[in-house]
Amino acid sequence: MTEETKLTSSPTARFEDDIVVELLKRTEAGEPLLRICSDPKMPARRSVYDWIENDPEFSSQFHDARKRGIHALAEQCLDIADEPSKDAVAATDKRIRIDTRLRLAGKWLPSIYGDKVLNEHTGKDGGPIQTYDLSKADDGDLEKLEALLSKVATGGEA
Repeated sequence: MTEETKLTSSPTARFEDDIVVELLKRTEAGEPLLRICSDPKMPARRSVYDWIENDPEFSSQFHDARKRGIHALAEQCLDIADEPSKDAVAATDKRIRIDTRLRLAGKWLPSIYGDKVLNEHTGKDGGPIQTYDLSKADDGDLEKLEALLSKVATGGEA
């Protein structure tokens, strides 16, 4: 299939089932869609994205394959790490290849490969946050609070 044919194909036109199966298998193996679609027998990227938007069954299959492909990228890191390095340049190349895969996996599937983010709220000097029960406040305290909030809301002008 020529690039011209790929670009003019109907967005919802389905290729032969074996082509779709191959596209999903290659995606599942961690191969980027750009590389897959550069193969002359594969559909254009635009067609694949049109299928994703317009065909719920294909969309579900593609997203499942992509998740498995992200796991494959992470697993490739082990193979890369196990490759012997002949010199410092090769070792640096390996680090870059591993780091790229792990960073992409962390961005694309953060629940599994992303950095854990923990937000903690603490009070003064790391202690507990002070709370106040305003239901027990008297009218004088509530007036002071109202004046303070008014001052904050007007930027210090009260």
